Amino acid sequence: MTGPDHSAVVQLQALYRQAESVYAAGDAPRAESLLRQFLDLQPHHGAAHHLLGKVLAEREAWGEALDHQRRSCRLHPELGWNWFATGELLLRQQAWAEAVLSFERAAAALPTEAWIRLRVQKARLQQHCGGEDLTMGLGPAAYQYWLYHHEPRLPATALNDSWWWLDQAGRWQGLHGSAHHDALPVETSNDASSPWPCQGWMLLLDPQSRLRAGALQAVEAWLADQPSIWTPHLLYSDEDRLAPDGQRLDPWFKPQWCPDSFFSTPWLERLSLWRVTWLRDQGLPLPPSESGARFRWILDALSRDPVIGHVPRILVHQLADPVAPASPALHSDRAAALHDHLRRQGEAIVEVTPTGPEGFRLIWAAPRSTRCELIIPTRDRADLLSPCLESLWRTAGPGVADLDVRIVVVDNGSQEAETATLFERWRTRLADRFTVLTDSAPFNWSRLNNRAAKLSQAELLVFLNNDVEAPSPGWLEAMVAQALRPAIGCAGALLTYPDGSLQHVGVVVGMHGAADHAYRGLPLEHRVHRARSSYLSNWGAVTGACMAVRRNLFERIGGFDEALPVEFNDIDFCLRLGSVGYRHLVVPEARLIHRESQSRDAFSSPTLKAAIEIMRRRWKTRLENGYPWWPPACARDCGDGRPKELNQ
Repeated sequence: MTGPDHSAVVQLQALYRQAESVYAAGDAPRAESLLRQFLDLQPHHGAAHHLLGKVLAEREAWGEALDHQRRSCRLHPELGWNWFATGELLLRQQAWAEAVLSFERAAAALPTEAWIRLRVQKARLQQHCGGEDLTMGLGPAAYQYWLYHHEPRLPATALNDSWWWLDQAGRWQGLHGSAHHDALPVETSNDASSPWPCQGWMLLLDPQSRLRAGALQAVEAWLADQPSIWTPHLLYSDEDRLAPDGQRLDPWFKPQWCPDSFFSTPWLERLSLWRVTWLRDQGLPLPPSESGARFRWILDALSRDPVIGHVPRILVHQLADPVAPASPALHSDRAAALHDHLRRQGEAIVEVTPTGPEGFRLIWAAPRSTRCELIIPTRDRADLLSPCLESLWRTAGPGVADLDVRIVVVDNGSQEAETATLFERWRTRLADRFTVLTDSAPFNWSRLNNRAAKLSQAELLVFLNNDVEAPSPGWLEAMVAQALRPAIGCAGALLTYPDGSLQHVGVVVGMHGAADHAYRGLPLEHRVHRARSSYLSNWGAVTGACMAVRRNLFERIGGFDEALPVEFNDIDFCLRLGSVGYRHLVVPEARLIHRESQSRDAFSSPTLKAAIEIMRRRWKTRLENGYPWWPPACARDCGDGRPKELNQ
């Protein structure tokens, strides 16, 4: 066919191809004009409606964009991307239910795009939670939805054990065999040789807290599920707050016992449960009724190394304003008590400062003149390395930090003239404080760092990526002070993306079947888990993008595994140190910017699959749970801290 009709079809096809080409080149206004011309001539072309909808969305003409995407879906319902684009536009209009249906159609049409199923889940959650999508953490509406539809109910069975507490007059009151926590208390006689009852559990409940009905029954049910060879002496639970109108808010899903996390945000005062026989054996006095003295009693009891268990259920409500701080005098008294406790434990603590409503900023001493070697692998990318070096020296060099700081760059085959010029400039500037080691073999992050560490004479090694920048002083001293503590293996930094959102505040071992960062992408000032990332906290691992460790520990554990050239080498290293008793933490005062993966494509790495296989073979048990660092009540594959029931 070569007549006029065929010629018109060819011209139409050429017009559409031109519109596609212009749009791909980034000229959206010209693409819009061409698409409108095309649709005037061919109004039933679904792909053109879809493309015009995308163009209109780019200039925020949301209503018209949605009209074109909907028409595309009617014309070509078997496609997927038009349904997906429609769902995104419907979310903007807060048409949650219709958006869910659109994403479901997209997922059905594009079965190989598994990530779209996650978009369906996110939209469904928004539908139930009035638009909250947890990008800012668990919001009030999402928490109410979880409470009413997903929170596991507490049992209403009879109690089997004896539960005791001291009333305001210092007399023992107790419960046994009751189905409700608010049954009439009964008195019991004390053993003549001890102020303690003979058996059961003692409750410490803050006057400003309320125990939930069924809480003690839930504890007994939890204890019944524990291994018979394990006998806890102390139990604590999750908690939330109770507003004056009775609404529950601000949940605190806690990790299992992490010492440094507890010290920075103590969590035993609202509710703690103590085995009476252990208290008797320790010869502890009765706990005081005054809050400050009771906190000192708790710290004294902890110094006797009780076996601690965490019941991962919200069992208690705090009656308090969610943002108002505690009494300044009481908060300062608690800080002094914590300082004294840590000093008695042999810690070189120099400052405990109240911060936030209930937490503490903990500062350890960093010995003057400690020799630190900053080790930075690189291959060219002077555009990244130059601001990295400049910021590190500006914030941690002589005259700023009371440390003996050296920089070692491990050059992995750089070829660009800009890189050579950069190296020469820093050699001239720092003399023997700046060293370049050359290694031109294929990239292996573990080998490059191992080589520098082997040649080092520094007491402390600080491994850094070439895309890290330090905006202000104090970060290195804070990391050094923590990394030199005898019980600590690796100290990590709080890393943000350039936009200020969180990139790293600790690694959840076991997340996504391997490991991933907690709270990644949340705002710096989020309140999830009572703003845990703002405080000193223990984690299963820290990222090698900024990691401090004592050189003798690094050598003892054999350095990084060179069989892991790119992924998980830092995680594996931390797990090996953890397996011999060291714990890791992230120092919130060490705040740096990380332009993550700008020097390589993390999502197309040819080494990823093999690395995952090594990790699962070597650390199978560890990777099966987030113990003890991630709250058991929270979804293990969502770093935003949502309850696990919201990840179904």
